[in-house]
Amino acid sequence: MKFYNLATGTLRIFCTVFFKYKVVGLENIPKEGNVIIASNHKSNLDPIFLASAITHREVAGIAKKELFDNKILGYILKKLNTIPIDRENPDISTIKSILRALKEGYILGIFPEGTRVKEGFGTAKSGLSVFATKGKACVVPISIITNYKIFNRVLVYIDKPISFEAYYKEKLTTKDHERLSQNVLEVIKENYYIHSK
Repeated sequence: MKFYNLATGTLRIFCTVFFKYKVVGLENIPKEGNVIIASNHKSNLDPIFLASAITHREVAGIAKKELFDNKILGYILKKLNTIPIDRENPDISTIKSILRALKEGYILGIFPEGTRVKEGFGTAKSGLSVFATKGKACVVPISIITNYKIFNRVLVYIDKPISFEAYYKEKLTTKDHERLSQNVLEVIKENYYIHSK
């Protein structure tokens, strides 16, 4: 069995044993084509909840390069298709690796805020929109709703894809990309608050 399938299967068991884990809207993730999933990020558990939710395609995530300094963790992350990034100064080779992952059929996983925001929500960075337009990908907003306490509810709410096709050939500024990324984050926030009740 492929390492990715074994690992995500194990994580899925972890989620169902230790949390009241539920996924709603999995059918909204296209079975083919270039896809980016975008989610809120409040805890280190979020990548686990996301990887466990998506059963029909492999996800390639993006993680801060410092996590790869630990050789064992770095090895595992690479086997799980994780792409290291310098969050302060992403270089062209990293951007090419991310776009290559999309081209090779992986779903790209992104946290629009760029880092964990434990209370409320932050503001979206430009990256989500940059990768969606350069990679000619639709974006699926996902809201992770939980208090992260063991045996409590975890709801992974997957909304319908958002098309970026109108912007594929546009010359967009950093501000434009930030605005388009923020639009996705607003959908994530709205679903978060609606389904938190």
